[in-house]
Amino acid sequence: MSMTELLRLSSKGQVVIPKSVRERLNLKEGDRLVAFARRDLLVIRKVENGETILNILSEPVRKKTKDLSITREDVTEAVSSARRSH
Repeated sequence: MSMTELLRLSSKGQVVIPKSVRERLNLKEGDRLVAFARRDLLVIRKVENGETILNILSEPVRKKTKDLSITREDVTEAVSSARRSH
């Protein structure tokens, strides 16, 4: 179930995450968050312990390669082939 809340931006560019959202996502003081912006969409996501920004950003690529059954060897061969052609 999704949750929608209206937020306001302060003069310092700060946004308060509503209590209902913090509780639902179990957000606590000191938690790390990452923001993604695309056109007029802003997504804020909690960074879990041990996660890196690289892991978060590369997740869609890992999922797509798994869905397409692309192996590490396939990627290595594609890179080698691209290097040979340049």
